Amino acid sequence: MANKVDVDAIRKAGTKLAAPDGPIQYLRNVQALLESVKLPSGSLTLFGGTTVAAHNASVDDHLENVKTGIAHLNKAAEQLEQTAKNWEKSDQEWVVK
Repeated sequence: MANKVDVDAIRKAGTKLAAPDGPIQYLRNVQALLESVKLPSGSLTLFGGTTVAAHNASVDDHLENVKTGIAHLNKAAEQLEQTAKNWEKSDQEWVVK
């Protein structure tokens, strides 16, 4: 049984990644919140310097992971769009086994 590929569904999946309520925007909101919780170096007095440094290092690690996630989701959205374009050009049917 041959099925046609639903190009619109592929395109919509890519569009939903970048939607205002989609995962990319969610991660951007997380990024903004993480950036706001970094502590200034003298915020816990002289004796709390190591704690502040450890906190900020942890926040930096989380920020790096979030930025990587945003980049991966942006790339996935681009790849879905490219896949949709490729299938639009194709007149072959996709066989599902």
